[in-house]
Amino acid sequence: MKTVFILLILSLSFIPSTLFAKIQTRYLAVVGVGDTKSEAIRNGLIEAIKQTNGVKINSKRRYYKTIKKIGVSAGVDSRHRVFIAENTQKLIREATSGFVRNYSILDTFRQGGIWHVRLRIRFKRYKEPGFNPNKRRRIAIIPFEYKNRYIVLNQNKSGRAIANRFTQSLVSRITQSRKFTVLDRENNRYYNQEKNFILSGNSGNDELLKLGRRLGTDDLLTGTILNYSLSNIVEHNSIGLPETSKLICNVTISYRILMMSTQQIKWSETISKEFAVKENSDQNSAEAIVASSMNKISGFILSNILSDIYPPKVIAVTRSSIIVNQGGNSITMGTSFKVYRNGQRLTDPYTHEFLGYEEIQAGEIKIMKVDPKVSYAKVINGVVSQGMVLRKVKNVTKKFHSEGEAKTDVEILPNGRVVLPFD
Repeated sequence: MKTVFILLILSLSFIPSTLFAKIQTRYLAVVGVGDTKSEAIRNGLIEAIKQTNGVKINSKRRYYKTIKKIGVSAGVDSRHRVFIAENTQKLIREATSGFVRNYSILDTFRQGGIWHVRLRIRFKRYKEPGFNPNKRRRIAIIPFEYKNRYIVLNQNKSGRAIANRFTQSLVSRITQSRKFTVLDRENNRYYNQEKNFILSGNSGNDELLKLGRRLGTDDLLTGTILNYSLSNIVEHNSIGLPETSKLICNVTISYRILMMSTQQIKWSETISKEFAVKENSDQNSAEAIVASSMNKISGFILSNILSDIYPPKVIAVTRSSIIVNQGGNSITMGTSFKVYRNGQRLTDPYTHEFLGYEEIQAGEIKIMKVDPKVSYAKVINGVVSQGMVLRKVKNVTKKFHSEGEAKTDVEILPNGRVVLPFD
């Protein structure tokens, strides 16, 4: 037991510090003005709080009011430098819940009857754990619109339930692609509960630094489930007898990506798909089958979005494999890709918009292994090098025939006897 405990401590010591949240100390230089030196200092402190993004707006307003009530005591030391009395520093720390740790006066002067004070503020800032969300494109997925009912295995199913399942699957897919910072817009109730707890005073003052940091989105993904159905289709053998049955999903979905700042439509598409849904012997309920189909549909949409915005690329070439910069649910093992190198730069002659680069096929690869962040492939043909772009090889869609559609000269008598054409 002791050995296990020591190993646990050692393993935790090797976890990157970026995985944990922490409180950082930052410095900021500001200028405050006022009719008196004390007022100029207070206004400088307020300006410092305005310029930081680590405090909730309501908290800032509370700080402003409290700071304005504080009598700032300033003095001059033996070197003729202006300093702030310690009791004033303490009052400021209390007024800002510890956000402003302390400050010093760098310079003061009076001009036209107005005092100008230059301050150096030391304050605290909350550092989010993990990857910096500002380094990725931010996207909010709005629940898709839906019909009242959809046909699932000859039964009417709630359109809202189908749409919720699809939205969850799409959020999961896009999050695991690791190409976007996905913003939640459905669980505000839980966020507000936690926010109220932090504001209740039952948590430490440093917890207040987590508030006021919610991100706005760059893009909105929205759409409509125009059609969705799941059917059990019976296939016949060569003599017209029922042989196998398949679960077939038919779906039509329209979606678009809107730029939040301008409401410009960056991408719009309507996809129609027919595909077989694999049954899982452990999960053959209607809900599990719907979930499986939704996972595949969201995969189609993610593939189209990434192909347009972030097509997979070769990031390394080793003796044994080609390494691709996408993994997880973004790429499926066994998928084949054509590999392209960039040719000449292409520009629209009318709008002068940059259209990308000419793509010249260099070869073809097949995905052999998929990890959470990257994938490994082997070369099927051609010469592949780092930086080349991948485009999925399109497969020919197989058509499924429902019962009664198969053409045959075989006759089945009422007693079950089969009459063949040559009988």
